[in-house]
Amino acid sequence: MKISKTAIVLAVAVPLVLGSIGTAVFVYWDSIQAQQQANEEILQKFGFEIIPVSPYTESTGELGAKQVPATFAEDDLSPVEKVIDGLLKDKEKLLDENEALKYQITQLEEQVDSLEQYKSLNEQFAPETLSQELERTRQELARKIGNLREAQGYSKFWIEMMASAALLEYERFMEANRMLLDHGQREELIDEELVTYGFCVGNAVELAANNAQEARDIARWFENPDSVNLSEAIQADLDIVLPPCQIPLRKKLQASLSTGPAG
Repeated sequence: MKISKTAIVLAVAVPLVLGSIGTAVFVYWDSIQAQQQANEEILQKFGFEIIPVSPYTESTGELGAKQVPATFAEDDLSPVEKVIDGLLKDKEKLLDENEALKYQITQLEEQVDSLEQYKSLNEQFAPETLSQELERTRQELARKIGNLREAQGYSKFWIEMMASAALLEYERFMEANRMLLDHGQREELIDEELVTYGFCVGNAVELAANNAQEARDIARWFENPDSVNLSEAIQADLDIVLPPCQIPLRKKLQASLSTGPAG
């Protein structure tokens, strides 16, 4: 059988090409192995032991590899080794700074706790301001008036109005005499005098107000008499119906000063 020249050329060339490729691959692989060995030697200088590990196994140490003491002089470092050395020093510096920040945070948290305790202690023993006492007294009056059997026929609006009227008298009295009464005397005035006064005012307003709008105007006036202007007719009616409630209360409030603070 006659063999063509092309077949002869392929038969000779293919083994040569494959041999050349194999040689190149071997040389390249040998180069990779040599570079890998060089890299391992560099890292081992910095105390890292290069061992094959599974990416799914738990690492040991902060960098995920076993560390041993470094064995080199800084003057002998290559450029690559100097980069690695610099990164490691930066890491150690950041770790030190992180520990310092943690300590500062702990100190600040302790200071905040101390200030919170100091604030709580002051709030517990510091006396109320007049505005705080008045707001507490308003709520107390509304609750005590509303809890009485006599208040069952009154709406919430009416109870709040009676409490505001009683608070107005209490405020005027306390602005001048607050330091002359102790806590027990104030509570006694609220329970025995101001609640009764509130009901008296409720009955008086029923006589003075001709409709719901006039009752709302009077309620707003009790809350802020300096800012609300009543009509002359309503004011004239209040000047008639309120004094029978105010005069007995004011006498009793003034009489409470003669007993003095409880010892």
